[in-house]
Amino acid sequence: MSTHAFDRRSFLKGALVAGAATASGAMIAGCSPQQPTSSSEAAAVAGPMTAEAYGNLTWSFEVPPEPVDDSQLVETIADDVIVIGSGVSGLMAAASVLGHGGSCTLFSAGTKAVSRGGSNHAVGTKTQARLGLAYTPDTVAAHFNNEIARQGYRMDSRKWWKWINESGEAMDWVTDIMEAAGYTTTLELPYADPNGTFSIPSGAHNFYGPEIQNSANDGEPLLTATLEQYILDNGGSIRYNTKAEYLVRENDNTGRVSSVIATNEDGEYVKFEGSKAIIMATGDFSGDPDMMAKYCNAFADYVAESAGDYDAEFQFGGLMPGDGQKMGLWVGAAWQNTTPSAPMIGWYGFPAPCSDQNHPGILLNVEGQRFINEDTTSVYAGYAISGQTDKKVFTVWDSAFAHRFDTWEGLGNNMDNLGIAPVSADEKAAEFEAGVEEGTYVKGDTLDDVLKALAEKGGIDVEVAKATIEQYNADVAAGNDTQYHKCKDFLIPIDQGPFYGQYNQLGPAQFLCVLGGLRTSPNCEVCDEANTPIEGLYNVGSMMGDTFGTFYNFRVPGQNLGMACITFPYLLGKELAKA
Repeated sequence: MSTHAFDRRSFLKGALVAGAATASGAMIAGCSPQQPTSSSEAAAVAGPMTAEAYGNLTWSFEVPPEPVDDSQLVETIADDVIVIGSGVSGLMAAASVLGHGGSCTLFSAGTKAVSRGGSNHAVGTKTQARLGLAYTPDTVAAHFNNEIARQGYRMDSRKWWKWINESGEAMDWVTDIMEAAGYTTTLELPYADPNGTFSIPSGAHNFYGPEIQNSANDGEPLLTATLEQYILDNGGSIRYNTKAEYLVRENDNTGRVSSVIATNEDGEYVKFEGSKAIIMATGDFSGDPDMMAKYCNAFADYVAESAGDYDAEFQFGGLMPGDGQKMGLWVGAAWQNTTPSAPMIGWYGFPAPCSDQNHPGILLNVEGQRFINEDTTSVYAGYAISGQTDKKVFTVWDSAFAHRFDTWEGLGNNMDNLGIAPVSADEKAAEFEAGVEEGTYVKGDTLDDVLKALAEKGGIDVEVAKATIEQYNADVAAGNDTQYHKCKDFLIPIDQGPFYGQYNQLGPAQFLCVLGGLRTSPNCEVCDEANTPIEGLYNVGSMMGDTFGTFYNFRVPGQNLGMACITFPYLLGKELAKA
């Protein structure tokens, strides 16, 4: 559960019966349909929830604010293009407008440029050519077709193929800017799954400079700082501490979106007019519990109290409050076709020889049983854990485990060997010992010792777990996993003491954000229910609708940054500058 004890089921029960009252026309005395005195009183008036009533629910975030009078405006700023948001996508859109000869003003509710991570996926770039990789739309078509199938074809394939075909141009443009600023563009290491099922190609571009060690973890702030300076150097304007409140759509909310009303740091109203476009790049909605309850219900409990901070960087438990999604809904934008929206869950807790790989040994649930073929990726394992009792998971390995692999690759190892490097088996064994000292791992001379220590931490059934490990070791000795038929390369015994173990529980600490939102054309136009673009209104970045169909599985690492935050803002800025 989240730290603010948000009870999704109770919340939904209250919201649904309130909606039933609204749909039936019933009103509780002295109470609006959005504010029943209690769920039991509302139910008594309205009766059980129905599909029709559910469809007529009015959520808190769907109610627009009252517009302010022009007399309350202290300033009006006019420009060709107005960009809202100072993350990668907003900065990229503004930089592209200016770099292609246009004029642009960017403002943001935060106090600075923000970003997370460092992986930016692209296809057919000069960096890939420099490193001798034949990574082009033709050579990777099968991999991406497979990924589209994994998404259940529930995303907009047109966006994916447009990104695949045109991301090389966008990434090369960014690479030139970064090189001019003194930074190197490199590539993360690929992962070759022995079965081929979970192999990950070399498409994640990182930006490296001497001020950082890990380009995959820390490279993106180099990009945002460089883009910020590029905007200022090329005649653009940036305003921080300025929060967008609502959009202005002409002709009684049926015409063109021509401006946005914002509040400055003093709470005064400011109007930004865009003669060509208003581009929303305000991030995701994972910081709003109500939006999560409607659009990403399964992970609504993962929202932490820290969510909703406009300056949030690598923060788990939810990020942004969905400002752009709300503003779009208020002027008639439709929600994306794909529901629920795709969450991004990171699961890098257990030892694995490659950064995206799942722990290749054994995973146990609280009942002490295996529940998955462990030959998968860390993120897929995370979603499997979400279905286990209390979302708890345990693993045990032996003293020989570190030496089962010659080297251990981590997130941030790259093809140019810049910054951090893979570690040897001896170094990994030393890390296990250090982890015991830090309390990350437990250690024992026998399996009983380790399992009892894990039981103290998370309540695993010791006897069942011991029997499961014994059966697993027997299968390993026979060379055949009789339960899940795991790849033989990862049939690793757990039989040489001392032994190590780790316990974890899936929750807010692994939940980063939610991807998607407003219905969006492949040209970044915000659309209504008829799929008709709303003139003058665009969105980019994590809030673009129908970019992912199920969840973010990291088999194309850096896809969201590379596609929604670099390629599409680049193409949009270029097009608007030429318009």
